[in-house]
Amino acid sequence: MDIVRAKECGQAVSQMPGKPELLSPNCRIVIQNNMCYRFSIMGNNEKTISFRAVTEKIDALDSLAAAQDRSRSYLINEAITNYIELHAYQDALVRRGLEEKRKGRVLSHEEVVKRLKRTGRARQ
Repeated sequence: MDIVRAKECGQAVSQMPGKPELLSPNCRIVIQNNMCYRFSIMGNNEKTISFRAVTEKIDALDSLAAAQDRSRSYLINEAITNYIELHAYQDALVRRGLEEKRKGRVLSHEEVVKRLKRTGRARQ
């Protein structure tokens, strides 16, 4: 009996070779001739994209995916999510700073250095 771990489908699958088992309405795993095939239909909120990347980056991504027992797509989606969250956070900080500046709530460089020196956090 072969065991296939299908994390994208949210569960582990145990099945006999050549006999597909339905994992979810959109996902199916088939094992034939010692090869595992995962078939799925994308959900309504998914799109396929393609892009070019340096071979070494793809190799490193594949190594990470194997080490974490995740798919390449999973890691790419995680990276995209992290990128979006980081840049949204940075954008919010910039917007907040610009709003503070608009309201006149700013300090001169000299005042900032003076306050940092008082707290012992100024560069020497």
